[in-house]
Amino acid sequence: MENNNITVLVCCHKKDYWHDGPGFLPIQVGKAISSIDLNIVADDTGDNISSKNPYYCELTALYWYWKNCTPTKYVGLNHYRRYFDFSSGCKWGIARTSLSEDKILSNPPNLEVVENLLKKYDIILPKPLVSQFPISIQYSISHISNDLKILEEAVKKVSPEYMEAYNKVLNGNKFSPYNMFITKNTIFIKYVEWLFKVLSEVEKHLKISAYPDQARVFGYLSERLMSVFVTHHCLKVKYVPILKVSDEPGNNRIKEITLNGLKTIFAKTYLLAKNVK
Repeated sequence: MENNNITVLVCCHKKDYWHDGPGFLPIQVGKAISSIDLNIVADDTGDNISSKNPYYCELTALYWYWKNCTPTKYVGLNHYRRYFDFSSGCKWGIARTSLSEDKILSNPPNLEVVENLLKKYDIILPKPLVSQFPISIQYSISHISNDLKILEEAVKKVSPEYMEAYNKVLNGNKFSPYNMFITKNTIFIKYVEWLFKVLSEVEKHLKISAYPDQARVFGYLSERLMSVFVTHHCLKVKYVPILKVSDEPGNNRIKEITLNGLKTIFAKTYLLAKNVK
C-alpha cells in the first residue's frame, strides 16, 4: 500500500512473509514467467521487463514503477525479507542481521524517521560491504570478470562523464549491496534513467551465463553502479543497517564461518595474483 509521500517497493517472488504497511508496496517480480500468483501488484503490466527477471532481479520492479507510476515524494526498494533498520541506537550496528518475522513485526519501520532523514540526506543506502581488495577484483572473484569489462565499455560509451566516479568506486573496496535505497523522487528518476541506459548497452554485448546464479548479472552490476551514481553526483548518504527476516536463525553462525573462510581464500588468491610476474 502507498501513502502520500513514500513508496517503498517490496520485491516478492514467492508466498512468504512481506511487509505491507503504510508506505510499502509489495510487488511480485518476474510475474510474466511465474506460475505463482501472489495476488499483489505485479511487474508484468504496462511497459515492463518482467520476463527478464532472472537476469535483472529486483530491477524489474524498479523499471515497472518508473515506467507505469507517478513517483511519490520519496521512492525506495526493499526485498521481501530485507528491510532498513531505522530504530534509534541500533544495537546490531552491522550490515546484516537475521531476525524473526515477529521481531520485525513488533518494531515496524517508522516512516516519519525516513522523511526526517531525507530532509538532511539525499539518499538512504545499506551500510557498505567492505572487501579486502578492490571491488573490481572482488567482482571478478565472485562473478564473471568479462561482464565487468563490458560494463566499463558501456559506461564509457553512454556516459563518459561518469568514468571518474566509476574508476574511483571500482578501485575502492566498498559498496552498498542489494540494490536497496530510499531517495527523493527527482534523484530516483535521474538514477533509473541512467541505470537502464547503461544496462541496455551492456545487454547488447553480454552473453548470459548458463549458471542461474551468474545469470543474475544485471542485478550484480547495478549494485556497483549505485555507488558510481552516488559518487558522481556527490550525494549526501545516510547509511543504515539491514534487518533480514530469517527462517533459520540457527544457521547464521555456520554461514558466518563459511563466509570468513571464503574471504581468506579469496584474499590469498588475490595476493598471489598480484605477485605473479
